[in-house]
Amino acid sequence: MNLNELKDKAAAFSDKHFGKGRSPLGPLKKLDEEVKELIESIEKCEDPGDEFADCILLLIDSFRMHYGNDVDMQKLIDDCSKKLDLNETRVWELHTKDGVYRHKK
Repeated sequence: MNLNELKDKAAAFSDKHFGKGRSPLGPLKKLDEEVKELIESIEKCEDPGDEFADCILLLIDSFRMHYGNDVDMQKLIDDCSKKLDLNETRVWELHTKDGVYRHKK
């Protein structure tokens, strides 16, 4: 299965169970809950595969809801590549208290 097929399968599930015409913000708000579950799974040394999948599926759902069902997922790949290129130009620092990396502004 490729990324476009995954998007279409996830869209069919989402639209069937949660309805069409929803805001792309809904999946992002749910993502907040799922990220907490992912963190907890990793902290407990459990296999976090299902939690990673939940997070990615919610991002994909929000992405296609924002750009439309016919969006080619190559756009997301291109957007990620552009962001990585931008990040390469930034200076990064590790905030050791929370383990989060941030770029200097």
